[in-house]
Amino acid sequence: MRSIGITPGGLGVFEGGAVSALHWAGIALPVALSATLLFRGLSFWAPMLPGILVSRSALR
Repeated sequence: MRSIGITPGGLGVFEGGAVSALHWAGIALPVALSATLLFRGLSFWAPMLPGILVSRSALR
């Protein structure tokens, strides 16, 4: 799904596809949305935090 979208990291495309797939599999829509956003937060955004901190300290 990431290679289909034109946004970096498949932002938006991945979330829409994951929520749709989970809902199609029988998971309630609010639960599917929460699980997808939690997954995205942990897998995409959380690893950026140490990188930002290291790069800021390296530039000083």
